[in-house]
Amino acid sequence: MKAQIKLGRVFGVEIGLHYSWFIIALLITFSLAGEFQQNNPQWSDSLRWSLAIVTAVLFFGSIVVHELSHAVVAKARGLPVRAITLFALGGVAQIEKEAADAKTEFWMGIVGPITSLVIGLICLGITFALGWTPPNFPQQPLPAVLM
Repeated sequence: MKAQIKLGRVFGVEIGLHYSWFIIALLITFSLAGEFQQNNPQWSDSLRWSLAIVTAVLFFGSIVVHELSHAVVAKARGLPVRAITLFALGGVAQIEKEAADAKTEFWMGIVGPITSLVIGLICLGITFALGWTPPNFPQQPLPAVLM
């Protein structure tokens, strides 16, 4: 999928946005703003919308880092990477040729999910450091089969 809007280059890889990304960005932002209003009615409109936009941008940034991790491993293994196109809920790294061996293919494929896991753990650590505690979910009794 060809990028319609060029964002720039990172590590020599051109990054671009497909127009479909804006639809998802708006849906995420509106959804978050509604969720923030429902869970925090005391927040002002400007705070609610600002946090929704910041969260959507952070989501976008995590997708960029995920895709860049694929590209960096490909480049480190000697495969030319032309560009990354971000669209809808993901992206694609445009790698010029196939990997020569299964090991390279494995590391190119697994590094994205590992990167996303690390990003998630870092964000979770930050929220705990800032004082967030998970909500208390109602305790359900264990089924008799498990006792």
